[in-house]
Amino acid sequence: MKEYYNLPLKHLHTFGIEQYSKRLIEIENEIEINELINSGVFNDDFFVLGGGSNVLFLNIPTVIVRICTKGIEKINENNEFVWIKAKAGEIWDSFVEFCVNNNWGGLENMSLIPGTVGASPIQNIGAHGAEIKDSLYELKAINLKTKQIKIFNNNECEFSYRDSIFKKNKTEKWLITEVVFKLTKKNHFYNLSYGNLKEYFANKEVSLKAIRKYVIYQRNAKLPNPNDLGNAGSFFKNPIVDKQTLNKLQKFDKQVPFFVVDNHFYKIPAAWLIEKAGLKGYRKGNVGTYHKQPLVIVNYGGAVAQEIYLFSEFIVNEVFNKFGIKLEREVNIIQ
Repeated sequence: MKEYYNLPLKHLHTFGIEQYSKRLIEIENEIEINELINSGVFNDDFFVLGGGSNVLFLNIPTVIVRICTKGIEKINENNEFVWIKAKAGEIWDSFVEFCVNNNWGGLENMSLIPGTVGASPIQNIGAHGAEIKDSLYELKAINLKTKQIKIFNNNECEFSYRDSIFKKNKTEKWLITEVVFKLTKKNHFYNLSYGNLKEYFANKEVSLKAIRKYVIYQRNAKLPNPNDLGNAGSFFKNPIVDKQTLNKLQKFDKQVPFFVVDNHFYKIPAAWLIEKAGLKGYRKGNVGTYHKQPLVIVNYGGAVAQEIYLFSEFIVNEVFNKFGIKLEREVNIIQ
């Protein structure tokens, strides 16, 4: 266990803001997690930090805990599937790369998403038509109040769009320590439903490595590197609307893109709404929307957290005033 005071946070979260911890603790195994629970740290004002890729600190918690546990293990397999367990501190994209290189399918569409394995189920991360819920078999978590260890199966995680029981439940605090994924060994299902994946692979051989390579290319082409421009990726969720709202949007623009959720609801790209509100590439001071992808709010350098938050409020208000749709933040705001 390592402990730091007044540690710079600029390189521990992807917005790259000049901020400092009050107290930061790094833990590398479950024994240290139990020691920390017994110490009473989690009775204080705390935040568990993964890769720092989906967080904006408006206020710095008394204690920040970083989960740095490592380890990947094959725990079961049959002719069709393999079950892979990964510790919470594993870097998500490194884990995806490891699985693809072993020809284990299911995670390739989520290549290059920043963050850690342990953080991935909390908001049911997803990209290019795939989500964590599609491959997660079970996970182990510790209740930080009762010290109870619980194995959550897929259904018990209560996954929904960018949400889970770990994000929704404000009364119980669970710390995810490891995640098990059920992946294909052969007869892979290639998910080409999203965007131009189907078009790209129409006349090309499809493989896990080919999908990963193309997804990485697409993300690099559309999203800024946090090392160059501080950002947390998609700042807002894609709103889900009813048929009446969709009809209103189609009167505004017949070509409005949408995805069918079920017989009654439709998902509208938040990026489209922001762009049609005239905010693609829009800048205020040190903050703006990325010129290639308006769903991304970037720190042009020197921005403070409040500046980024107020800019996001501005976007929410502008989109609501134009379309009557209230955007919901995907980024975790720590107040």
